[in-house]
Amino acid sequence: MDIQFAEIEVFAPKAEAAWAALQRQYASRISAAELDHLLACFVLGLTSPACGEGDPGFHFDLCRALVAVNLPPERTEAALHAVPEPTQPWVASAYQLIEKQGAKVALSLREKTRNFEDFLATEANGAAHQSASAIARKN
Repeated sequence: MDIQFAEIEVFAPKAEAAWAALQRQYASRISAAELDHLLACFVLGLTSPACGEGDPGFHFDLCRALVAVNLPPERTEAALHAVPEPTQPWVASAYQLIEKQGAKVALSLREKTRNFEDFLATEANGAAHQSASAIARKN
């Protein structure tokens, strides 16, 4: 898929880290389809705060692009369109939990980004104020 999203740069590292953790923790205990769907649930949670009440088509395409970073096309589509039958009793509740975890990561990421943007804005305003003061002193 050739769809490019600016959001990919923000979310892809988190999705890749989640995929690595899911593989490490669950690959030997559940099916590949369940593992793939866990990733899709995480990505849905990760992107939901940013997409909010926006275009659902855009949100779905963003989720597809993020899942596709880690999975081949056929597994990406399966993970997004079907909930596999759980092989373990705890897997069904894990889907909901991992989605919530994705949302928590997104909110934390948003807060860090907001704090960083606030810091940069403060620094830029401070530098502009110092420059203006220096110019005023020269005149």
